Amino acid sequence: MDLTIPLQEYGLSDKEIGVYLELLPLGTINLQELAKRLKYPRTTVYNTLNYLMSKGLVSKIVKRGVTCFTATEPEKFLDNLEEKMSLIEGILPKLKELREDQKQSSSVQIYEGFKGIFTILSDVFKIKQQTYYFGGYKKSLDILKHLPDQARLIRLNRNIHAKIIIDPTDEPLFHTSKYKRLTDLRFLPSLEDFPAMIFIYGDKVAMFTVRGDLVGIIIQNKEFSEAMKLIFDLYWKQAKTAKF
Repeated sequence: MDLTIPLQEYGLSDKEIGVYLELLPLGTINLQELAKRLKYPRTTVYNTLNYLMSKGLVSKIVKRGVTCFTATEPEKFLDNLEEKMSLIEGILPKLKELREDQKQSSSVQIYEGFKGIFTILSDVFKIKQQTYYFGGYKKSLDILKHLPDQARLIRLNRNIHAKIIIDPTDEPLFHTSKYKRLTDLRFLPSLEDFPAMIFIYGDKVAMFTVRGDLVGIIIQNKEFSEAMKLIFDLYWKQAKTAKF
């Protein structure tokens, strides 16, 4: 299992990750011995250890006049996240007030690549609200691998209801009671060659390609969202209810 990407997403630099992962299985070790194991200069290792200590991920002790370092328990990552979450939850009402004071403006954001599509799907299911989407689902599975499954699980875990129109397919999850409770699913064979997936949620519309280069956009505009909802309704009338 690749440990680097989750630690990068957590906020550690490549050097911090390298030093932490090297230190973690060693127990207690002094700077000189640790530096020998790494490709970084000794001063870089020392500075990186100090950064990790400031984040609570490394501690130091003095043994017989020699300063030694040890990695703290990995659960410290969760402690740090819970502490940050508590801080944000405390100021969230005020942040919402500031947001409501600002007039909502229209915007268009463009994303590229696998990570860009992940950002789009994360935005779609960020807030609990009715969601509508349609497009070439089987093609999205081919190009996005596990991402559609991951996004769908996020939706179900957050109890977000969705109305969906896709090309005919069948998956075990479609038969579960929770999926049926939170999903109105219809099939439209003509969407098999549809080159995109389109999501309508609140005053936003998100879409991304499912063939060729991965490109996606998020458009925030009430009128555009309402127009796309009308298009969705036209497809909905043509589609057939999925029966499992």
